[in-house]
Amino acid sequence: MTSSTALLLYRTRFTRYSVNVIAAVADLVEGVDVFILEKMRAEDSIELFDLVSRKYRYGVLALSLNTFSLVNDNFRIELERLIRIAKDKGLITLAGGPHPSGDPLGTLRVLGFDYAVIGEGEDTIREFLETLIDNGDLLRVKGLFTIYDNNVIYTGSRNRYVDLDRYPAFPYWRHLYNPIEITRGCPHGCKYCQVSYVFGRTMRHRCIDIIIKHVDTMMTDGLNDVRFVSPDSLSYGLKHYSREPALDVIEELFYRIYSVFRKHGRGKLYFGTFPSEVRPEHLTREAAKLLARYVSNKNIIMGAQSGSNRVLKLLGRGHTIEDVYEAVENAIQYGFRPDIDFIVGLPIEEDDDLHQTAEAIRRLVDLGARIHLHTFMPLPGTPYAYMEPKPIPKWFRREIMKIIGMGSGYGQWLKQEEIAKKIIELRRKGIILPRAAQISARHHHFFSPAIE
Repeated sequence: MTSSTALLLYRTRFTRYSVNVIAAVADLVEGVDVFILEKMRAEDSIELFDLVSRKYRYGVLALSLNTFSLVNDNFRIELERLIRIAKDKGLITLAGGPHPSGDPLGTLRVLGFDYAVIGEGEDTIREFLETLIDNGDLLRVKGLFTIYDNNVIYTGSRNRYVDLDRYPAFPYWRHLYNPIEITRGCPHGCKYCQVSYVFGRTMRHRCIDIIIKHVDTMMTDGLNDVRFVSPDSLSYGLKHYSREPALDVIEELFYRIYSVFRKHGRGKLYFGTFPSEVRPEHLTREAAKLLARYVSNKNIIMGAQSGSNRVLKLLGRGHTIEDVYEAVENAIQYGFRPDIDFIVGLPIEEDDDLHQTAEAIRRLVDLGARIHLHTFMPLPGTPYAYMEPKPIPKWFRREIMKIIGMGSGYGQWLKQEEIAKKIIELRRKGIILPRAAQISARHHHFFSPAIE
């Protein structure tokens, strides 16, 4: 069968994992040629767009977007130029990722895309491409946000979540790899975080058999390190949220991964560290002991976010600062260095809360932990999207600088402080559209769980 459709995917340093996932989906659709492009320069793309428009019945330019990249004025201007050129050449433009899910209307009206994918992308992308090939009606594809006859339309949500076992974690046939996504969805809905609002609150896990096939493929292709993507690595195997991790399932996963390592004569397993973390209540003494038996990482990343139990409750974290202390002690007992995430500038934080956070940071450093500092950023699609960060007082800055100077703290918190200011500026300029603009689209059949 001659391919009728070309899918052009631009892969940036911010989106290489998500682009790999979409390429793995699209490569499975018969009649689609997938091109992965590394450099997003508008002028350099004209010749390629001309070729695609001549050779294929349909050309689709697809990008995965996050808010962090859009605060870069040069990136955003180049993106808008790229979209205009692509549309002038007759290509369909499609955006996915956390930013379009949180600000679909701005993605269309400001950035200029034809369609935005809301939430999980695999099923929607597959159905979108199959519908193009069949010359079908794209407005029947669930999970899309678009503008048609000047009406804003949301085509409706899907009645099921994506089954991770249905799609490869990466296009291994292209020799493109990334950490294996083993769990998707987070039941907690923390008010500053996009994960629950993009992927839902129902946890789904990739089954062990399929994970093992991915690991074996990676090792066969010469890779050595195995890493995972999960909102909480120690939630693997849980059907519903529980404070007790499913250690029997996790140990089976580890044991079988090591059987692959023995087959290939090499391999390192990283779990509970970059690019994923663990929740403090899950790092029990038994969990720390199990990790110490199997994993190669010497650190464990854990989210605390605040030293105030009042703030933790308002955020929806579902744990206490006492849980963090206990988890850190468990990690250190079994030879790990805990890296603990904290967020400063939270809009609900009062002076007393910040003093409690400073006290918690000092205590954790004394225990042997390192502190990973973040600044609150109002991300589209979250309940705190239109709240503004609290100014970080000078006394707290001095305290943090002292800890960083000791080698017990690190992070991009100062850069994130500037990003947060830029997000607010873009909202005021109408580049990121306000919540009221999204809700007004209901009059044209729009409803988005990512926003509501």
